[in-house]
Amino acid sequence: MNKTFLEYVAEDIISKYGTDLSRIAVVFPNKRAALFLNEHLARLAGQPVWSPAYITISDLFRQHTDLKTADPIKLICDIHKSFTKCTGIDETLDHFYGWGQLLLADFDDIDKNMADADSIFCNLKDIHELDDISYLDDEQKEMLARFFANFSDDIDSELKKRFLSLWSHFGDIYHDYNRRLTEQGIGYEGAIYRKVASEQTLHLKYDKYLFVGFNLLQKVERVLFSRLMKEGKAKFYWDFDEYYMPSPSPLPSGGALKGGALVSSAPTNLNLSDFPNELDNTAPDIYANMRRPKRIRFISSPTENAQARFASNWLLENDRYKAGRKTAVVMCDESILLPIMHSLPPEADKVNITSGFPLAMTPVASLVMLLFDLYTLGLRKKGTAFNPHYLKKLMAHPYAHHLTISTSQHLTTSTILHHIATLIKQVGIATKPEGDALTQESVFRMFTILNRLATLADSGDLLVDNTTLRRLVSQLVSSSSIPFHGEPVVGVQIMGVLETRNIDFDHLLLLSCNEGNMPKGVNDSSFIPYTIRKAHHLTTIDNKVALYSYYFHRLLQRAGDITIAYNNSTDNGHTGEMSRFMLQLLVESGQKIDHYSLTAKNHPTPLMPKPIQKDEATLSKLQEITRLSPSALNTYIRCPLAFYYQYIAHIQEPHPDPETIDNRMFGNIFHRAAYLIYKDITDRSPLIEKAHIQAYLSNRTLLANAVDRAFQAEQCTPNNGLQIINREVIIQYITKLLKIDQQLCPFSILAMEEEAKVYTQLSFTIPSGGALVSSAPTKQYNLTIGGIIDRLDAVTDKQTGKPRIRVVDYKTGNQPSSPIKNIDEIFDPNNIRSKHSNYYLQAILYSLIVSRSERWNPANHPVSPALLFIKQAPANHYDPTLHIDKHPISDVTVYEEEFLTKLKHTLADIYSPDTPFTPTDDRKKCELCPYRMLCGL
Repeated sequence: MNKTFLEYVAEDIISKYGTDLSRIAVVFPNKRAALFLNEHLARLAGQPVWSPAYITISDLFRQHTDLKTADPIKLICDIHKSFTKCTGIDETLDHFYGWGQLLLADFDDIDKNMADADSIFCNLKDIHELDDISYLDDEQKEMLARFFANFSDDIDSELKKRFLSLWSHFGDIYHDYNRRLTEQGIGYEGAIYRKVASEQTLHLKYDKYLFVGFNLLQKVERVLFSRLMKEGKAKFYWDFDEYYMPSPSPLPSGGALKGGALVSSAPTNLNLSDFPNELDNTAPDIYANMRRPKRIRFISSPTENAQARFASNWLLENDRYKAGRKTAVVMCDESILLPIMHSLPPEADKVNITSGFPLAMTPVASLVMLLFDLYTLGLRKKGTAFNPHYLKKLMAHPYAHHLTISTSQHLTTSTILHHIATLIKQVGIATKPEGDALTQESVFRMFTILNRLATLADSGDLLVDNTTLRRLVSQLVSSSSIPFHGEPVVGVQIMGVLETRNIDFDHLLLLSCNEGNMPKGVNDSSFIPYTIRKAHHLTTIDNKVALYSYYFHRLLQRAGDITIAYNNSTDNGHTGEMSRFMLQLLVESGQKIDHYSLTAKNHPTPLMPKPIQKDEATLSKLQEITRLSPSALNTYIRCPLAFYYQYIAHIQEPHPDPETIDNRMFGNIFHRAAYLIYKDITDRSPLIEKAHIQAYLSNRTLLANAVDRAFQAEQCTPNNGLQIINREVIIQYITKLLKIDQQLCPFSILAMEEEAKVYTQLSFTIPSGGALVSSAPTKQYNLTIGGIIDRLDAVTDKQTGKPRIRVVDYKTGNQPSSPIKNIDEIFDPNNIRSKHSNYYLQAILYSLIVSRSERWNPANHPVSPALLFIKQAPANHYDPTLHIDKHPISDVTVYEEEFLTKLKHTLADIYSPDTPFTPTDDRKKCELCPYRMLCGL
């Protein structure tokens, strides 16, 4: 391989300025290249060197102004204040945050290109106003005319009016915002750059400024470069290749572009003419490397993770990892960093990573969000108590045992930030002895974010409520990363595209080189339309493409071993397209490019849940179960393995979020509301009359109050949109229930819910050896079985005119499309899902217990099971009595013998030592099963 660009630069510096470089500043676009150049200078000098100062272009501007670069969060807070002041739009900060970033980026671009903000944002409703703008040339006027042609007709269009109205305020926002910042002695980067570029005199610290490896210059940079060059203080080192320079080439060998496809070439050529190169433009060893023979491979991959795993094989292939810093893995999409880190081969023991670790993927990030949930959504009773759900979630976090949690009645934005920051500091102190650098760095970075926000809140800059604050913290955490520490010039380099500037490699692996990643973020997200940006010489989408085109080709130009991988899948937001720059290489480079595809050699094996045998420990736990509910029986019929997880292993289902209402909670609230209403009535009268029910139907406030009391009983407050909707639905369901019941009047309620506990003793036998055969010796089991009835009432049978007891179960879900045909279907696992036969088991079992109960049925009245499907019940003449094969169960004892025989057989199956807990073979049942992940599904 030829020398690197920085080696040529180092040789030139030593030859021209010697080894005393103390009065020289080397200016780079970013910091990383300085480490490599410094090493080259020390090696080439062969003697002690007084190193130059290494600064970035940002440092150079900041050194020559009294304005300080403001905190990014404060910048958005202040632009939000200017926005609301100038527009009168009261937008919350978290909703405005993205807008603010976009608006700040526009202001930054205006200032870095030293454009006239008033001219850009002027409200031009009539194209003829352009005639009076003398500073615009004909081309600029034509561009603006094209844009405003859309606004000259139908100007009363609401969308156009709103856009122009908002746009007309941007100039005011710009000036108010800059005044606001200047008064505080701060500014955003563009404003600082513009101020320095506009200064008539600059007090320069160094005798010479060597600008190395710049490309697309903005106006402020060009102004500063020109001034320093006129003063004899600036020299320039350009990094390019004749391959992407326009004709006529500065090199004797030619190298004109075919079709002028590389838009990055024009800015480079412009820089060369305005700011002469210190290196020899005609030297082919420096500037004619792109067309030298290279080994180039294109790799298509089905996933991002497959590319990450391939990186390990690539490093081991031909011992590339041994080349150390001359080998680089470059990520066009830095989200692939984690799988790359996990895939690195042990042989590559020296690796330098320049990308940051996402803060959002650390445990401390999830801890902070849980704390915000606890102190915002989870506070109750005016801040004196916590919602158990949120407290339990926090206590499950691995860092929770380091925290001292206390309630507070006055958690404002400032105090909650200080409080959570203090808790995070506790975690940092407690985990420090463990010596985990990543934990300490993540805690420090999180504490810094919280402390910055607390400072802004203390000063009055950050004025948001706690809910908005939580969302804002979430946005900040998601955009933050933790830098890795290490020796940058040692080992394989793993980096993002921007870190590669000025650095050359022998072996190069470029990952995720898809259209959309390379060029990166090529979109025109801006409040300033393209044509107006173009007319006022602001940064356009063309400039962004040009810049990434330069990064891409500059990275490849001196490498001899190049592998470029891309994701060819078209799902999960991926386009499946290779980068346009890859296509361009195929067409124009003249290089032989090999194509390969990554394929998975392993064949996926479907995971099949395995049955659990009844060993001694399992049988011992099973025999401890002396009471079963119909729900447990239905779980076993549906899936014996799920029964094991829930009732033998005691694995609890996940608790629902109390801020959302799932089907179970919805049903619980409905049941509780119905109970409260009928409890109020029966406390006054044992017989329910139509007038009692009408009192609720005529008074929505009374009815709604019962529903709200039910919400409170479930520790849930309807305070968001979805919960308010659910509240209204429950009120409608309760209203429907009352109208149905009004047709039964008069009737009496014997018991409800906790008052209606019904149990019975059931005896059954299993063979003592386990095998269910009639000749085997048997073992007797006694089991208590039963549960709680929603409502036990007594009505007058319309057919016989005699009393009948009903076991009523409220259902808020969908009614089965057809009734079961016989008792067998109740115990058939194939029907339990499709026909809701589990409802029948519970209702018939409770009805049989009541029918033989001295307490509930001393007069031996017929008992009927009833399922009242509120959602689909007709308004008139609705009878919820269960049917078997279209026949209503007017007296449940008709089915007693057959039902109990099947029930005892099921119980014997559960307790039999030889019958394992097998998984269901119906995968549709697994879709909503809380234990599906335990089965690998």
